[in-house]
Amino acid sequence: MVSADVIISGVLSVSLLVFFAKILAGAFSKIKMPAVLGDLFAGIIFGPYALGGYLVIFGHKLIELSEVVLVFSEIGAILILFTAGLEMTFAEFKAVGLKSFVVGGVGVIVPFSLGYYLTLFLGYPFPAALIVGAALTATSIAITVKVLEELGKTTDPDAKVMINAAVVDDVLGLATLAIVVSIIQAGQVPSFFQVTEKLITILALWVALLVGVVFTVPRFLGFLTKWQGRVEGTEEAAATVACFGSSSLAIILGLSPIVGAYAAGMAIAGSRSLTTIKGYIAKINLIFSPIFFAVIGASLNLASFSLPVLLLLFTLLIIALLSKIIGCGLPAAFFSRSWRSGWKIGVGMTSRGEVGLIISGIGLAEGVINQDVYAALIGVVILTTIISPILLRSIYQRNNHEKLDVINSSIENA
Repeated sequence: MVSADVIISGVLSVSLLVFFAKILAGAFSKIKMPAVLGDLFAGIIFGPYALGGYLVIFGHKLIELSEVVLVFSEIGAILILFTAGLEMTFAEFKAVGLKSFVVGGVGVIVPFSLGYYLTLFLGYPFPAALIVGAALTATSIAITVKVLEELGKTTDPDAKVMINAAVVDDVLGLATLAIVVSIIQAGQVPSFFQVTEKLITILALWVALLVGVVFTVPRFLGFLTKWQGRVEGTEEAAATVACFGSSSLAIILGLSPIVGAYAAGMAIAGSRSLTTIKGYIAKINLIFSPIFFAVIGASLNLASFSLPVLLLLFTLLIIALLSKIIGCGLPAAFFSRSWRSGWKIGVGMTSRGEVGLIISGIGLAEGVINQDVYAALIGVVILTTIISPILLRSIYQRNNHEKLDVINSSIENA
């Protein structure tokens, strides 16, 4: 049973994180910056390693990353991905499926390879190189989705490829994590057959989950819709069950809960209840979404960054950015026959997130990486989360200006 002190501390931390995140999000919006950066900096500034660790209220630190706060953060990630799924029907997903799979797949291979060999080149042992390579693989789809929502571009064709490729990234990132952990624990490298078997198994589970959820959720929702006239909120309750039920099923299958949430959102995207559920989830996200991003920021301990750590951090940061821009951007440009689309998708895939944090944490807990490498990896997650929204917003705004210039020029010529 959770103690009263943990509950009090958790409720206080969650409340203050939401408050500070909203204040800073508003401030960032006023200076034409992505609001999500306000959420992130709320965690960095008021987190337990900064002001939140020094200010005490009723015997509790201002903000602590307790179990309660981490649960709220995980719910936030689930709801963000559920929201992203609501913008994509299964038919649309199939239409960009091959392109997204190739973009996401290459976007895992290139970062892992560059991170792995760079770490070996810098003199770190083989297990540490595996952790660094794995930590650089997965894209933080939540960051990309939030920026696209702010820009009103979630239905943009390139945005759909980004979102789907990031989901593929997440699935393959978890497969990479499973393989890396097994290598570390067994102390030996698995055969090519074992690696292939692991990848195929995880991908098959993901496809089965996606198809199963898309098939069952609309029918479940349709069955309950007839009760809406008699009991207010039935559609909303059904959507909540679908979201968290699918997330729980994903965990049982060994996948990330956000993969299940995305599948549930996609299943509802083509239903008649879509408008009602969108409004409902938007209100809930006002609380849970800022917590997720604030917790990422709050995990950063600035005191850990000595000069050697900073040098490692910026080396890995360059690799992290270039590997996604190249690994995702080139395949995207090939499929779309547009370097502009490739550049946009590559930049949109650069942010790392919760999977990178999880892999780094496992590496530290297993004693595979030291505090210096861990701090550098956390710094990479934070900095890519800051840089990606800025670049993505700039690209979309530049495209809008170019379209306006073309329209104005056509009017003048006419």
